[in-house]
Amino acid sequence: MRPTSDPSDPYAAALESVLRGVPYNSATEYLHWYDKSDPDPRHGVACIHQTLYVAERAAALGAPEAAILQDMRHIAAVFEDDGAVIVLDPYLMHLTPIVFPAEEVRRGHCEVEVDAAPVRRDERGGAHPARLTAVYRSSGEGYRIRLSYSKYSVKNGAHFLSRHFTLRSENRFDFARFSADMLALLTHPEQNSVSIRAIVTDAPGAGGAADPADPAASAGSAVTAEAIIPLKGFASCEFSARDIWLRSGQGVATPNGEGAAAEAVWADLERTTGLDRQDIEEHLVSAAQVYQKIADHRTELPDYHLQDA
Repeated sequence: MRPTSDPSDPYAAALESVLRGVPYNSATEYLHWYDKSDPDPRHGVACIHQTLYVAERAAALGAPEAAILQDMRHIAAVFEDDGAVIVLDPYLMHLTPIVFPAEEVRRGHCEVEVDAAPVRRDERGGAHPARLTAVYRSSGEGYRIRLSYSKYSVKNGAHFLSRHFTLRSENRFDFARFSADMLALLTHPEQNSVSIRAIVTDAPGAGGAADPADPAASAGSAVTAEAIIPLKGFASCEFSARDIWLRSGQGVATPNGEGAAAEAVWADLERTTGLDRQDIEEHLVSAAQVYQKIADHRTELPDYHLQDA
């Protein structure tokens, strides 16, 4: 089943507003909690806050209050609406809401697959969106929702699993409890980079009539741009803008300052966020420096896989 997006739908409208207007940013929390600074909101927010924002916006547009469900360091917003169950999870960049219809919810099992960003192009120009597969199963007095996010590999010509979460109806998110030990959260070994990731705003003059057969066109532009500082080796590193890598929507990473590919990603990020390159560089470097101060220097972080193509 592949639901379509309805602009008048509060879930679709809320999801669209966060995907397009609130970049994912893993750096901001370091500056907020340990540098006591107030980063420009155009830099974006951590995935936790993306989900809280989308739940608030959907409710403001007429949706019922969401249950915020937690799987370890990840959360998603789950709504129950006239028997249907709807999931919004901006971190996984799905382009339309996940909707489990009421009839299938009553039966206790439903599987939904929706397109997600980034949409990548193969050698022939064919569009291949990322995929988010969601499985709903009733469980005792509650339910389980499994979310599996896969991106298309241009090199291998196939999708590969990138993220996987399981939401349990009894695992309600409590921000006070979650944030009680921010040091442990921000220095968790899985946190091996600081980065900004945005769904790109179309360049002026890049528009045109959408091809309804093209999954990239059906939900507008769904190309991503990322600026990343890997943190492996942080204990002996003097972080600077030279440590930034730029990753295109095609999944190709290029060192900062090295050629047209890096410049194209910078142009996408500047246009989309409204920030200039120096602002973003300083933001990421400052966050990496904070990480360096608060993390245990005996910790060896796993490699960050820059190439995602």
